[in-house]
Amino acid sequence: MKRSLILLSALMIGATLHGCGGGDDKAKAAKAAAAVPADSCTGHPLEVALPPQKTLYGYPFISRKCGYNDATLVYGNADGSLHLEVSLVDTGMPAPAQDANSTQAIAYRDAQNKLRDMTHSSLTLLNKTRETALQNGTADKFGGEDYLPVIDTTRMGDPLGVVAPAKGETGDATLTGLIKGRYVLTITSPDKPNGGNTQSMRQLFVPIVEQMKLTALP
Repeated sequence: MKRSLILLSALMIGATLHGCGGGDDKAKAAKAAAAVPADSCTGHPLEVALPPQKTLYGYPFISRKCGYNDATLVYGNADGSLHLEVSLVDTGMPAPAQDANSTQAIAYRDAQNKLRDMTHSSLTLLNKTRETALQNGTADKFGGEDYLPVIDTTRMGDPLGVVAPAKGETGDATLTGLIKGRYVLTITSPDKPNGGNTQSMRQLFVPIVEQMKLTALP
């Protein structure tokens, strides 16, 4: 929205100056329009997989931002009454152009490997936690079976794990996924639709994953 207002302002200024007929003014208007910041995700390698920039299941689109190997999208209401974030990280993207054996490049690769490995381990642990709680009857510690971690998959079969705060507790519910063994997907929200148990958060998060074109990722 902010970018749209900036662009509209630039176009209005350009139209006004055009009416004055000044050549220099036209050049200034063109320069002002060119100064509008570009969407940092346009042309980014991750853009092909990102969810759409529109309202998703009652969550209006707010913004998106891409870094070297990551993308973050924010949905919700400006007043904070609804809030949801989607993050996608490419742990397999090579280090930024530099000596592959430099300290910075090695540290970058180590960090990406750690993130990927931790995500895989977390998904395994969530699955084990659910199975153990169901087997030994400790689900009540979470607030009941509906609050236990849930393991799901993408249409490609990639693992997804959903975890929500125990019944009566505050905090973010989170979906975590490891896509193609390389991309770490995270969706978080503090909201509690239908009580906020894990099953209700699964019903919110998984359809958003299905809006993403994850098959387009290399």
